[in-house]
Parts: sequence; C-alpha cells; structure tokens
Amino acid sequence: MKKIRYIPYGYTVRNGNTVIERKEADVIREIFEAYIQGSSLKAIAEELTGRKIPYSEKTDIWDKARIARIIDNAKYIGDGDYDPIVDETIYETAVNLKTARQRNTCEKNCEAINLLRGYVRCAKCGAPMRRRVSNKHRVRESWMCTNDMCGFLIRISDTQLLEKINVLMNRLICNTKLLIPRPHKRQDMSPAVQKINNEICRELEQDCPNEALIIEKTVSMASQMYRESEAKLNIAASIARKRAEMMIPQDELQITYFTDLISYITLDDGGRLTLHTKTDTEIGDEENASDQNPEKNGNSH
Repeated sequence: MKKIRYIPYGYTVRNGNTVIERKEADVIREIFEAYIQGSSLKAIAEELTGRKIPYSEKTDIWDKARIARIIDNAKYIGDGDYDPIVDETIYETAVNLKTARQRNTCEKNCEAINLLRGYVRCAKCGAPMRRRVSNKHRVRESWMCTNDMCGFLIRISDTQLLEKINVLMNRLICNTKLLIPRPHKRQDMSPAVQKINNEICRELEQDCPNEALIIEKTVSMASQMYRESEAKLNIAASIARKRAEMMIPQDELQITYFTDLISYITLDDGGRLTLHTKTDTEIGDEENASDQNPEKNGNSH
C-alpha cells in the first residue's frame, strides 16, 4: 500500500506491473454493491472509516469525495493498463444511479433555496434579505439586506447555506430541549390589563354595580392576562417537541421539518447562521467561515 497514491485504489505495482490488490479490490466491490443497494456516499464513507479500512499507509479516513471518485473511475472495468475489478454492468448501474441522485439533489436544493427566499433576514437590522447571483465572484451566490440604510451583504454558496441549516436542524432534532423557551422576567400588570382592572374598580364603586358587566370585564382581563403569559408559548413548545421527537436526522435538508419548526433564519458576519424557532428559541451556528467576508453595499455587487 502506498503512502501517497499515484495509481487508483484497488491496484498496486509488482515487478513493474500494475496488478489488482486483492483486499482493496474487495473494498471496491463492496462500495459498488452498497451504493447500488441504496447507501449514500456519506454512509459508505462513514462505514469504512468506522471499520478503520486503510485508504493508504497514511490514513484510514474516508469521505464522500473518495467514494465518488471510485464510483466514477472507469478503470475498474478494465482499460488495457488495468485489469477489471467490477463488472461493466455493475459499474454502469452505479454511475447512472449517481447521476440520477445528483439530479434529484439539485432539484431538491433548488426547491429549498426557493423556499428560503421568504425566510432569510438580516441579523444586523432584521430586514428581509434578497438572494443574488453573480458570475464575477468565486462564490456566485450572495444574500443582501433589503434595507438600504443597512446594505449588509454576505457571500455564501447555496450548498454551504443548506448544509449549515441542515446541521442545525439535526442538532435540534437530536436535542428537542432546544425548543423550550427561556422564562421571561416577570412583569408588572400591563397597560391593557390595568385598563380593564380600572374599569372593574370603577364599576364596583357604583351604588348599584352591574354584576354582568363586572363578570364580562373579569373574563376579558383573564383572557388578556393569558395572552400575555407564557402559557400559550409553552403549549406550542410542547407540541413542537413532540413533533421534533418523531423526526430523524437527515443527510440533506428536509423541507417539511424546516417549515414545521422554524419561523425564520438570520445571516450575520462570516456566514454565521441562526435558526429562529416557532417557540421563540434560537439555535446558532458559531462556525466562522473565513472565506465569506461580509461586504457593504457598493463594494462588490
């Protein structure tokens, strides 16, 4: 096994000839079979990494890119310099399946990005953000604040944006306590409640108080106090947690999960992203993407 690979995984050089490396060839066949059976690139990579299957003398870490390169490599069906490791039919089945999955993923991503147009807000001023695309920049996609007085702009690719959201959604699904709102500081009687209370007091001061009116005002005051209390929010949080507990972590953003639990998202400096849930909690992304620098209006649009 080479420390650095100059020939494809699955082959080695003996006596100056390129020949099949048996153990690696078994892994190649396993990869093709698992992919055809429905495993994702990520799942296959995690399985091989978990089993500590060496890729080279330097690493036994596998990732999606390595698995994808193996599936795309036509040398595995033989091309003169390399003996065949997998049957041509198996190879073509895997490649066609990969193309179909990529197309499906692209369609899902487009659907998700279209949905997000109504969810993304500026973390600096709270105004909606508008997606822009420009071929003049390495990162084509950007989101710009619609508030002219703010003008905040952040460059972040659609792929990275969706991945960030999915990471936070999976964190939420795995820890539904994140949906529980923090208790607010207890406040004195609100102006609305105080007004109704004063009306009740004035009526009680009358020589012949209107009992029906007092009951009506009392019910009205109780309703107002309930609306201002955290009871309604706590009930919503309980329902949301039950819903989240039925969800499972996803490799790709599940739109229905997102719309069930999230009110909106905010984008901030460095591509930091925060999910704002329907139960008034926040799940933040502390990762600072150094290659995504916010730009002010007029700098690089």
